[in-house]
Amino acid sequence: MRRLWFSLMLISVPLLIFLQVLQGYRYTIALEKLDSLEAMQLEKLEKNRRVLAGIAVYDAPARIYRIARDLLKLEEAEPERVLQVTLPEKEQVE
Repeated sequence: MRRLWFSLMLISVPLLIFLQVLQGYRYTIALEKLDSLEAMQLEKLEKNRRVLAGIAVYDAPARIYRIARDLLKLEEAEPERVLQVTLPEKEQVE
């Protein structure tokens, strides 16, 4: 019985060391994957910020006014030439 116990203890020591090394390897792999995912997330956030900044430029009222005036050759209408149309409410239409 003592020999069996001693043999099990003798086998378990290298096994526990192997399991410790395996756990360290798995931790290192997980840490590298986490670092790459964080880098990818930062890239996407920066790209998103650049896209939003680009959209803000296109949405600026001064840019829209300049395009209407220069490219489309539009002019502001005089107040006398503006016609306002009001639609009847749904209840009044039969």
